[in-house]
Amino acid sequence: MRIIHVTDTHLVAPGNLLFGIDPVERLEAVLRKIEADFSDADLCIISGDLADAGEPDAYQMLRGRLETFPVATRLLIGNHDDRENFRSAFPEAMTDNNGFIQGFDDLEGTRLIYLDTLEPGAIQGRLCDKRLSWLKRTLDGAADKRVVIFSHYPFLSVGLPHCEKILLSNPIEVMSLLHAHDGVRHIFCGHVHVATAGQWEGIPFTISAGTCHHIVPDFVNDDARFVAMTPQFDVATITDEKFLIHRIEAQDPPVLAIMPGV
Repeated sequence: MRIIHVTDTHLVAPGNLLFGIDPVERLEAVLRKIEADFSDADLCIISGDLADAGEPDAYQMLRGRLETFPVATRLLIGNHDDRENFRSAFPEAMTDNNGFIQGFDDLEGTRLIYLDTLEPGAIQGRLCDKRLSWLKRTLDGAADKRVVIFSHYPFLSVGLPHCEKILLSNPIEVMSLLHAHDGVRHIFCGHVHVATAGQWEGIPFTISAGTCHHIVPDFVNDDARFVAMTPQFDVATITDEKFLIHRIEAQDPPVLAIMPGV
């Protein structure tokens, strides 16, 4: 099974720029790369901050582009998104019984769980009691399947001062649910605009820097320096024997040499 993870597209209304760059153009570079090299993927998950200011025009533009995209797509929302505007543009999006934008897919012995961590008006994300109850039921229903979690917000520390106060506000409750299920294999997130990987309490995680602007990793200062690196995404290959993640850039770098295969 092959899964694509894209995040933090931060789309704006047509013709507008964000920090002097065009989020639409940068997302387009990523989608074209996926179409060229990974069109056989099983799913593409875009994990939130789809629109920079939750604008209806931005969601409609995304919808129009995805109509010709060859890979089945799941959309999450993040802190920059507007739940109602998103739902208006994507009425068919996965939604739980309480109206939160979350759901799951079962593919090849794996349950992929998509979380709605948006807490409107708050700098931190959150899973309220209703969303926690949904997560518990969804984990319980996974039985002996391996589980992969997708969330806009990272749950625990990413080691950068700027990011430490803008993570999930109730990680203890969430992590306790994940630990109660033996099959949780990985967590994919976005939000912090810094490529990061590691483990939270023994569970591996990967954060993609996203398609739009990026942040320079600073392990000392609290300020964030926004830059425009090459848009990127992650490709996960999941089987019973392996769980591989490759980071792909939208533009191929210059080829310096070719070493023949052995």
